[in-house]
Amino acid sequence: MENFLEQFMEFKEKNKSNYNPLLKVLPAHDEVNLHSGILKSLLNPSENHKQGRLFLDLFLKEIRLKDWFGESGDVKVLKEYKNIDIYIHNGTKHIILENKIWAKDQDKQISRYIEILNKEENVSYKDIKNIENIAVIYLTPYGDRDPSENSLNGWNIENVENELFLKRGNDKVLYRQISYEEEILTWLKKSQEKVKNFCNLNQTIEFYKDAINNVIGKGSDIISFLQKESKVGFEQLFKDLVNNKSKLLPKISMYERDYIINKFLEETCKEFNDFSIDNGTNYIQFILKPKKLSNNDVYFAFAWFDTTNSKNWKNFGIRLIGDISQGDREKIQEKIPEFNGYTLSNYIVFDEKSTAETIRDFIKKNKEKIKELNEKLNGVKNNEHS
Repeated sequence: MENFLEQFMEFKEKNKSNYNPLLKVLPAHDEVNLHSGILKSLLNPSENHKQGRLFLDLFLKEIRLKDWFGESGDVKVLKEYKNIDIYIHNGTKHIILENKIWAKDQDKQISRYIEILNKEENVSYKDIKNIENIAVIYLTPYGDRDPSENSLNGWNIENVENELFLKRGNDKVLYRQISYEEEILTWLKKSQEKVKNFCNLNQTIEFYKDAINNVIGKGSDIISFLQKESKVGFEQLFKDLVNNKSKLLPKISMYERDYIINKFLEETCKEFNDFSIDNGTNYIQFILKPKKLSNNDVYFAFAWFDTTNSKNWKNFGIRLIGDISQGDREKIQEKIPEFNGYTLSNYIVFDEKSTAETIRDFIKKNKEKIKELNEKLNGVKNNEHS
């Protein structure tokens, strides 16, 4: 570890300063204040950046909604309007932008926002030319996460002639699933090119790009170093992190810590060919699940979980994965008594004696149990017609 830290400090000295005033005020993963705040400010033509619709039009063009939205100059961009993260409209076309970095979907969230526009704001689903009046944008770090079934509440994602929609019965709205990694960073780069002679705007966008790179892991000196130094052993880094012994711990971000944990777990679990690795969602950051799950959206799997919300965040065990109500959890618990609402009672809390072999032994001991649990779970779902 001492050798690693010395090498890392040499590496960092050779790189440019990573000072970012935005990240001195707010953490990189602050969904509401940092990301929604800056996005709303740039997209709003009335903001004092004095660029009018420039940023909005570039954004709409990037996600293929510019022609649909039209050229109306009377545009409103609102943040947290009736809990909608960002609401953009011109009186005719209406955009719901749902911003998801680590937060999980709320109960009936997307469905509820569509209903707010339709019933409370009197926005019809289609205009007289039979063109949709509402678009939903679902923004996540990597674009690989769908809204949950509970959030959609009856709306289904459909692809019609290479155009995405949310459809429920005869009702239909436009849909875009975009990412910070691709669409947002590309939009910001194109925006910079347009305002490169305005130092304040150009630098502000540069700082914000850096904040996004911190979220998606591209702005980390530690991660860059680890990716280049393949000889660095992740097991020792992992053990020192979870046992609060690492000199790095006070200096690294949550993402950097999670990167080290995930790399260690990936290396540890790669021998189990009948299971697949998933990087997880929200506070469940690593999932090892059976390959044959019949496309279940709710299932039992091995997981590293509660990394930020629990006093004992150093847990590896069997957990129920998926978006599920408390009532359904209780139904499952009736049929599977060893399930306590979130996890099974047997899991590892890491200490100084824990090693990669500790995890492998745990998986070998419980892998058949995982498969049996998922068969039981399918039986519960079928019996309850749920």
